[in-house]
Amino acid sequence: MITVILQARMSSTRLPGKTLSHILGKPMLWHVIQRLKKSKKANKLVVATTINRTDDPIEQLCKTENIVCFRGSENDVLDRYVQAIRTFGGDVVVRVTADCPLLDADVMDLVIDDFLKGGADFVSNIFPPTYPDGLDVEVCSRSTLEKAHKEAKLSSEREHVMPYIWKNKDIFTQRNVTNPDGDFSKMRWTVDTPEDLEFVRAVYESLGSKGQTHDFTTKDILEIIRDSDISKINSKYTRNEGYAKSVKEDGVFMNSGQELWKKAKKLIPGGSQLLSKRSEMFLPDQWPSYYSRAKGIELWGLNNEKYTDMCIMGIGACILGYADDDVNKAVKQRIDNANMATLNCPEEVELAEKLLSLTPWAGMVRYTRTGGETMSVAVRIARAYAKKDKVAMCGYHGWHDWYLATNLKDPNGLNDHLLKGLEPRGVPSTLQGTTLPFHYNKIEELEALVDKNKDIGVIVVEAIRSQKPENNFLQRVRKIADEIGAVLIFDEITSAWRTTVGGAHLSLGVTPDIVAFGKAMSNGYAMGAVVGKSEVMDTAQSSFISSTYWTEGIGPTAALATIRKLEEKKVPQHVTKLGQKMGEIWQKAGAESGVKVKVDFGFLPIMHFDFEYGDQNQVLATLFTQEMLRRGYLASRGFYVSYAHTPESLDRYAQAASEVFASIKKGIDEGNVEKMLKGPVAHKGFQRLTN
Repeated sequence: MITVILQARMSSTRLPGKTLSHILGKPMLWHVIQRLKKSKKANKLVVATTINRTDDPIEQLCKTENIVCFRGSENDVLDRYVQAIRTFGGDVVVRVTADCPLLDADVMDLVIDDFLKGGADFVSNIFPPTYPDGLDVEVCSRSTLEKAHKEAKLSSEREHVMPYIWKNKDIFTQRNVTNPDGDFSKMRWTVDTPEDLEFVRAVYESLGSKGQTHDFTTKDILEIIRDSDISKINSKYTRNEGYAKSVKEDGVFMNSGQELWKKAKKLIPGGSQLLSKRSEMFLPDQWPSYYSRAKGIELWGLNNEKYTDMCIMGIGACILGYADDDVNKAVKQRIDNANMATLNCPEEVELAEKLLSLTPWAGMVRYTRTGGETMSVAVRIARAYAKKDKVAMCGYHGWHDWYLATNLKDPNGLNDHLLKGLEPRGVPSTLQGTTLPFHYNKIEELEALVDKNKDIGVIVVEAIRSQKPENNFLQRVRKIADEIGAVLIFDEITSAWRTTVGGAHLSLGVTPDIVAFGKAMSNGYAMGAVVGKSEVMDTAQSSFISSTYWTEGIGPTAALATIRKLEEKKVPQHVTKLGQKMGEIWQKAGAESGVKVKVDFGFLPIMHFDFEYGDQNQVLATLFTQEMLRRGYLASRGFYVSYAHTPESLDRYAQAASEVFASIKKGIDEGNVEKMLKGPVAHKGFQRLTN
């Protein structure tokens, strides 16, 4: 027996009472029932509502229409379905919802027919969807539903009935029915908002007599929409908003982001333009991967699921938060006035004046648009001035040949400089030995390099990242550079603007010959700057360094607006204070749960913690990210503080983190942390991706 279970309730959070809202003078539920009666395949129709008194009118309507009604749990809708099928019988279960008054029985019968062919535990028309939202049908066997009822644990799996089934393709065989007439999945014919209800009412009114008798098809509706502006009524809403909202508490989403990521890895080497944005660096097979929009510290995924970013905030670029109003306003004005032209934009002069006022030791500026090329330009200028090729370097400095040449001599040369496993493939072998690494705070290593290499002309150091300089480390580096006539470059692509407007070196008390800026100076818009002493920078005129898009106007405009706000709002003080707070949150969560963690307080605006369990550290880090994602957070062991973060947002994060640490401790004690993972362990450094 084929039993259609129609779930209905009055207590919708977005549009209360919608189920009985009138369309052509009749309740919406009545219209759905009439549409379902057109089915040629279904044997029984059961309306499944809740035991709440607010749903008494639904039961009364069912009695009036002589329709079977079952009443069960409000939130555990999966249990409601199972109890309904146990009560009224059925070998095949069809799931539809009462907020779809344009539901097409012919479409439902197509899905039922496909299921009856055999060979599948679950058949639907939504993976991927090709029918309008509101014609969704899911069909499974009773035994499949019973298994899901037994195994499903997450609230989203219970509230939305079928997620446990369609998420576990290794357990349940599945098929999808596509629309033979084309893809209309962007159309929204369901009712979740007042605009949705207005849309449906307009459709029914336009159908005329067919709307009264329900003798209309999907094609009839499409013809009406093509000839009118009806579809614009609810066009701002997206598919599956209800599901996305309900699963925020457990973070298991209809992960279109992962599907797109799998496609990206086949089309784009490495999947993304940036190693640090690879899904495998966070949570393989589960990370949302893509965003549709972002504001402040919140992002929305491809299915409109909402996340709070307590992670790396655009890889540290968005120090003010996503889509900052003041920066965006300035950028939009520059766009309206043209971003590119034959003549130069005046903002680049204004920005140069501003940068030099912030770094009074410097005299000239050159611009780029990315961190890696900024460092490449800085090194080129320094080499040209020093007339020596060899570079002594400490820290992470990007992807260009001069830096990766480190690993030509020693494949592990860069392993202690942020990223492991970087291979210098494509880097000319003739560059071997031209870049020589030394460790931060180990001045004796630089001294040894200088003793063995008399032709070092450039010294490159990250002014600060995760460690504070000890024993006058930076001052001693400065002294060595002076003694050997080397150009000293401070790479502040990551550190600048976070402790001091104008660069961390200003508060560290050491003056370089060149400082490199990027990332946070323009709040997510592409911009980089090489700022240095006039006599050094002027060498750029004798070395060809030129690019069309270094002259576009958005970058300088965004940088000016960002720097202005960094000063006005005293952002460095804000991010420093909240960085300290985050470190204390991790320490407290570890102490209360008994989880061993080490918090790095070396550079407060960019915080980091590690688990202290040896070989299990990466497993635990992946588990932390997984469990925080279930609670709606993008989170890892690292945290870039932004102006959009607030003490309150950290307090909410702290509560979630405390729960996760307790869960992790239980897993450690029981020895099953790896079993708690729902996917592979995250990558720790560079690894080649396979499709």
